[in-house]
Amino acid sequence: MRLGALKATDFWDVLMMKTLPRGGRLAGSVACAFLLVSTLTSAAVARPSGNAAAVSTCEGDALSGHWWCENKPGIRVQWAGQTVGYLNSDTNWFTCRYEGDPTGGGGPHPNRWIYTLADTPHLGHGGWGFVKDSDVIDETNPLPRC
Repeated sequence: MRLGALKATDFWDVLMMKTLPRGGRLAGSVACAFLLVSTLTSAAVARPSGNAAAVSTCEGDALSGHWWCENKPGIRVQWAGQTVGYLNSDTNWFTCRYEGDPTGGGGPHPNRWIYTLADTPHLGHGGWGFVKDSDVIDETNPLPRC
């Protein structure tokens, strides 16, 4: 089935598979990404970079547990001071925000870390870890606290 041939109701069917094993959750994530991209296409064309100039916010919901945010590509995902992977693309999903140690990145939230799963995990912790809020372009206030 071609992606362009899907109806809006097909995306909700895919989204509801989030409680299934990993494949279902992945399909739900892809459907969320498609819906987000289709609604934000015009806003993403001339978007400034850098957290200080954020003009939009991360979008998602508590039901899916995924909040889609624009970020700098190639950023490190860290756990306990070690790099556990990288985010390769410029839009990724995140689950929550944590106010903790200074990130060293400045911006409006200099002590905020954002929890996610690395695109290219290595080392321990399965690729789960935190990225600096300053590496996320969108405003991260909508994310729930970890």
